[in-house]
Amino acid sequence: MGMLDTRFYKANGPFSLSDLIDGLDVELPHEKFADELIHSGSMLSVSVPGQISFLGSKRHKSQVDTARATACFVQKNNAEIVGNKHIIPLISKTPKAHFGRVMKKLVSPLYLHSTKGASTIAQSASVHATAVLGAGVIIEENVVISPYAVIGPGVQIGAGTFIGPHVHIEYTIVGQDCKIKSNAIIGGAGFGVATDENGIMDIPHIGRVIMGDNVTIGSQTSIDRGQLDDTELGDGVKIDNLVQIGHNVKIGANAVLAGQVGVAGSCVIGKGVQLGGAVGLADHITIGDGAFVAARSGVMHDIPAGETWSGLPAMPIRQHMRMVSATRKLSQSSKK
Repeated sequence: MGMLDTRFYKANGPFSLSDLIDGLDVELPHEKFADELIHSGSMLSVSVPGQISFLGSKRHKSQVDTARATACFVQKNNAEIVGNKHIIPLISKTPKAHFGRVMKKLVSPLYLHSTKGASTIAQSASVHATAVLGAGVIIEENVVISPYAVIGPGVQIGAGTFIGPHVHIEYTIVGQDCKIKSNAIIGGAGFGVATDENGIMDIPHIGRVIMGDNVTIGSQTSIDRGQLDDTELGDGVKIDNLVQIGHNVKIGANAVLAGQVGVAGSCVIGKGVQLGGAVGLADHITIGDGAFVAARSGVMHDIPAGETWSGLPAMPIRQHMRMVSATRKLSQSSKK
């Protein structure tokens, strides 16, 4: 995402490192770092000076290669990895949770009651009297907003888009000629939790949903905004009813997701991918361009471009069919 989008969030910094970690079970390597100023948080791989981040485990250590953060929450056994990049290691038993605690200090989301910023509504737009619009919204030409829709502060809705009844949109940029059917929820916080010495917490989400043109979203579908990055839907994406899209997911142009699909956080779905009904994707899965996944499959591993997979766990369809055939034959022989 880069810089914090001030249409949706307010930056509260800078804070000194000592103020940020006050009340947390975190060890500074030296008192001389206490007054270092932190302006914002970031994913470690794209961090810059003045930012704070976290390294969850050694298997993500490649993120350090391009990191330039001032400080990073890290477990003691990984402190040297961070320190070698001239990043201040903040020794923590629970780096992700402690990062979440400081992000609550650094950033405040703008909620619906925000009053800053005038709205821009095109004369040709049709906004129902019962719809609720936050401050600073941009509604372009020929947009239709149906009864009881809720549009949060700073949301932009592209020309020709239809917003159905009871739709809730926040922290989102919607493209042109989209169709969002009734009761869809776009831009809510994703499911990110962590535990530290102070208990279990919801990780703050400071990303957005970026939606291309000619996108269709079905009824009662939920699309979560990004945690630090953005959730992105390419042009022409078609999503059925009752679909769940987790935070930071990237969906390529013209992908089609059937009803009850569930996509966990940080998955990458390529262009023209087709996911059958009730397909489930584990987090951080990549599905290559043009791949097809049969209904009710459970995807636990990356799928190469152009392949067809099925089953639970999902595998190339010919392999799955051979297993089904062999199981059927075993069952029949046992009855003799």
